[in-house]
Amino acid sequence: MLKTFAALLLGKSIFFLSRLLGLGGGFAAPGFYALKIDPDLVNKLASQIPKQVIITGTNGKTTTSAMLAHMYRDHNQKVIRNQTGSNLERGIASTLIKHSSFFGSIREQVAVWEIDEAAFNNLAPKIKPDLIVFLNVFRDQLDRYGEVDSIIKKWIETIMKLPEKTQLLINGDDGSLEPLEKAGKKTESFSVHKNDFKGEKKSSSSKNSRFKTVNVKANALEGTGFIFQLDNCKLPVSLQLPGDYNIYNASAALAAKFLLGDLRNSEAESLKNFKATFGRFENFESANKRGSIFLIKNPVGATQVLQTVLPHITSKDTLLLALNDNLADGRDVSWIWDIELEKFKISNFKSQIFTAGSRAFDLALRLKYAGIAENRIEIIPGLESAFDKSLAKTSGRLFILPTYTALMKLQKIMVKKGIRKEYWKE
Repeated sequence: MLKTFAALLLGKSIFFLSRLLGLGGGFAAPGFYALKIDPDLVNKLASQIPKQVIITGTNGKTTTSAMLAHMYRDHNQKVIRNQTGSNLERGIASTLIKHSSFFGSIREQVAVWEIDEAAFNNLAPKIKPDLIVFLNVFRDQLDRYGEVDSIIKKWIETIMKLPEKTQLLINGDDGSLEPLEKAGKKTESFSVHKNDFKGEKKSSSSKNSRFKTVNVKANALEGTGFIFQLDNCKLPVSLQLPGDYNIYNASAALAAKFLLGDLRNSEAESLKNFKATFGRFENFESANKRGSIFLIKNPVGATQVLQTVLPHITSKDTLLLALNDNLADGRDVSWIWDIELEKFKISNFKSQIFTAGSRAFDLALRLKYAGIAENRIEIIPGLESAFDKSLAKTSGRLFILPTYTALMKLQKIMVKKGIRKEYWKE
């Protein structure tokens, strides 16, 4: 007990100082240092929360968990979520520290945890969730995670160690996730009846999914609408977010809400008021110009973003691509050669493209081989300079596609320029 109290005292002190001194939101450091004192802190605190869900996968974790939490909060239900996307153990610990008393008491009834696909194997046994949502598994940061098959194998080993109460919800359109059905847990699936799933392996049994999304209607970059179908019930859903991947995110959140207890029609309707988390189709305005930010981090995700964005970019618009190779991005950036640029006939692209980040030259080379004329590509490694020049250049909208650490740096740049608040203040 004394060890836990000391860990909480240290964590809360770091959290307070981080905010006071403007060093950040305090969503990683408190947990990092508190775990040094009490390595079992996550298990001790999380065990008090009656209902818990883990959301994992390569793409869509942050948006899906935000949608699920939004449905709870929109109906005045208190929920814990690691909302800044800090999805390793230190991030989970920091969130628990923030919501607990100095003596380790937590009152919230629901926890929604976004967890990194590799950290899942360490954290799931400590959290002992009621439900695990597996969104997808793509080749992502092979230098950190390994191949898809090795990730699935480790997930299965972890699932088999979890309590009998744990249910699984999987993306029924992702064939790579099918082996999870053999892990000995009650499994449900969701699927989207629109077009072929863009992943490593298409499922052959998605038609058997209990939760189906049908009648999808896209409205360019303004959003999407669809019918979410469960058993004999059909719920109309409207999103402000574009893209097939956000349809999957919403479908997963809706199915999870149902499996966690109940899903009311009003909760499905509340998604029409949901706004994207920072960097996931975030809109901004500066100097009377508009911009949109789409996080990219692997070939499948980047291809999906381009599929959503490119048809709507005009010759007045400008594109800024920012690629870093820091640890959180993955050191190996060869994945950019697997982005399906040629598929979109990008050689006909008439707008100006800026490349930035530590691997700006690699991006420019990839664009050149995709058929982009050299006079339409400008390399500016410094992100702030690239942001300033691309914003000044555009006479339409600026589309920014950054990798993770480039996104985090971009947030700081935009805060400094008064374009947005710190993400942890929103």
